[in-house]
Amino acid sequence: MARRERPPVAPARPGPYRNTPAREALESLVAAPTVAAVEQLLAACLEGSLVVDVTGSEPGGVPHVRTVATTTGELVLPLFTSTDEVRVAVPRRQHPTVQMLVLPGREAFALIGTADFVAVQLDPGSIAQVIARSFIESALATGGDAAAAPDGAAPDGSAP
Repeated sequence: MARRERPPVAPARPGPYRNTPAREALESLVAAPTVAAVEQLLAACLEGSLVVDVTGSEPGGVPHVRTVATTTGELVLPLFTSTDEVRVAVPRRQHPTVQMLVLPGREAFALIGTADFVAVQLDPGSIAQVIARSFIESALATGGDAAAAPDGAAPDGSAP
């Protein structure tokens, strides 16, 4: 008896992504801002993935990361713990055109070296926690140990 061939399966549309350990660590940092909480957050981000908003990028081209600026015009790199957090950060009318990339945490953090970013802002549409560039660079160099941040700076770059 001949096998009946099945039609090819349509590729599944990727579902929502959520880095739960990173989100929980972010919430813990906001509740109790300590160096240990920063270390936990950075480690969770590096172990998982983060979402980057690339809305406006040309299909098939090099993705362009959307950025935000401080009130003084300095660039900040927005990164998200989930695809839902990206949608929270953009106006509802733009939801159909939002483009995202889910990147390993190390690759997402490494984007800070692609421009003169002063910091990363995690989940800008909700918690909006700013982590100074020095902490991100230190985490990339040491694998997540924020205690190695220069000059004992606070996570947002201010003096302790």
